Amino acid sequence: MQLACVILAIGLATAAIADELAIVPANPTPVDTVRLRWTHVGCTNPDAVQVTQESNRITVTTDRGLPAGPAVDCGTVNGFFEEFVLGRLPSGEYDAQLVVNPPPGTLGPTFLIGPIHFSVARLPPTGAAAPRDDYTDLWWNPSRSGEGLLVKQSSGKLFAVWVVYDTDKRATWYTMQGGAWSRDASNVLTYTGIVYRTIGPWWGQFDPSQVAIAAVGRANFTPLFGGRARFDVTIDGVAASTTLERMRF
Repeated sequence: MQLACVILAIGLATAAIADELAIVPANPTPVDTVRLRWTHVGCTNPDAVQVTQESNRITVTTDRGLPAGPAVDCGTVNGFFEEFVLGRLPSGEYDAQLVVNPPPGTLGPTFLIGPIHFSVARLPPTGAAAPRDDYTDLWWNPSRSGEGLLVKQSSGKLFAVWVVYDTDKRATWYTMQGGAWSRDASNVLTYTGIVYRTIGPWWGQFDPSQVAIAAVGRANFTPLFGGRARFDVTIDGVAASTTLERMRF
């Protein structure tokens, strides 16, 4: 009876620890970069992270970290989490686990957290209104230096920030969000979303009550061949179109 209680307690503890793990995005495809999210109180050493894979089991290994100073909260904020990149994975079933070792040179147990099971879906069929590549990047036109389009894509959703100048030659930016992918009669894939203008206070004296967001137009992001894309935008009745490419470093 006593042994059974111990086994039950270990099982409950393991289940509670496993609940701290999550896969981001929750329903990945081979296009997405998959991350293992660990919600916890404490620090880990980012220089100690190693990711290994054996068959369909992925193991992230790291060391617990020690606070570097009073400004390090080490997860004391409610909902603190860390994310570990697993990479872009082929379609299939996977298990991910986290191994957390004590800081080097110290004594303490090694914790095994997980595993957590997740699935990577198949790529959408050819011709579907969904992307088969990840367009997350900084896009620009070399002949229009000073402008740029920052794109973040996750599970088919896309968020973009257009960095440009206004009529008074002041730097400004717009966001494209809340849209969807579609294909036209020529099978060209395009993401269309609403464009928003955000205004707010000077960053040196930030006041959230002065932030205002308004819908001012629409935009299309159309991937092209050879790492290029076309960005068509209409803001306050003014239309523009530019061909972009991924920024190289």
